[in-house]
Amino acid sequence: MTRYRYVINLIPSRLSNALACQENDAPILCMYTATRSKVTCLIPTRASDKLAAASKNWSRLAIYADRGVIVLNKPPYLVCQGSDVQHGEDQKSRERNVDKFNDLLSDLKDHFRLDHVPHTVHRLDKATTGALVLAKNLTAARQLSQQFQNRSVGKTYLALVRGGEKSFPTRSGEIRDAIETDGGHVSISQSCKAKFAATDWELIASSPKVPLSLLKLTLHTGLKHQLRVHLAHSLHTPILGDPVYSRSPISDKISRIIRVPENRAFLHASRLCFSRFRKTGSNKHFRLEVTAALPSDFVTLCKDAGIPLDKWDISGGLFVDGEPAGHEIPDLDGKWLKPPHRMIR
Repeated sequence: MTRYRYVINLIPSRLSNALACQENDAPILCMYTATRSKVTCLIPTRASDKLAAASKNWSRLAIYADRGVIVLNKPPYLVCQGSDVQHGEDQKSRERNVDKFNDLLSDLKDHFRLDHVPHTVHRLDKATTGALVLAKNLTAARQLSQQFQNRSVGKTYLALVRGGEKSFPTRSGEIRDAIETDGGHVSISQSCKAKFAATDWELIASSPKVPLSLLKLTLHTGLKHQLRVHLAHSLHTPILGDPVYSRSPISDKISRIIRVPENRAFLHASRLCFSRFRKTGSNKHFRLEVTAALPSDFVTLCKDAGIPLDKWDISGGLFVDGEPAGHEIPDLDGKWLKPPHRMIR
């Protein structure tokens, strides 16, 4: 006897995938709802398992959601819609990247039962991982966009860079070198076309084994490739794995001890901090900070290099006005969507 499983609100574009997973000609029973453009299906169990494996569950990237926003932990290689064209990318590649991001937005719309796909209010480079906030509705989109425009959103990054402790003149510093973009190429410049760019950096730790260091970066302006250019050309410590702004191959001292994946730049958008408002009470304004956990390969590489990590950088978490907030933000109907991570020892 064939066993069936309900798949509710399957979008029509995925129905062909379900049909392709049909089990021994067992029928797939469907009911189409014209008003919502959705399909409710009764799919053979094995076929539904194959469908789940075949269709990427983008909603798993969500780490926090409340009544106005969704925060994702973006993986590497995902292009945010509206991002600049990648070097050497052809038209078909661009179209595939846009399709992936549209699939992500569609999955989030279905998962959170929204009337429309979430709104994008900022972006991350293709190579960058970490916290990416989306707005559930136009009101939240306007509020967040205004905060990004007036630079009141706190943006903290973590970067593994090529260079040991002796590469840094101090434990922290400021970079205020202007940046110019010319035909897709970004560089430090003093020309009239260059734009002001501000980055603060702090040395968290250096490896005792290889010439690698972990930096915490505060992004005050958000120009294209700003962190990559500032670290490579101003501080002279390029991001590990950056194929564009590194002037030399990875040294044997690093490659002999640590395996560095190809085409993987170790830059992570660690924390986003922005203003939210309670519905009631005398102190309605507060600052919500969402920390996105480091990718597993980033954590493993730090472990192999002997670079210690803060527990929040491994697990991720929520903060309200700088204090840990647990797994819920009741004033916003907000929830942390990931289970606690076990610390890597």
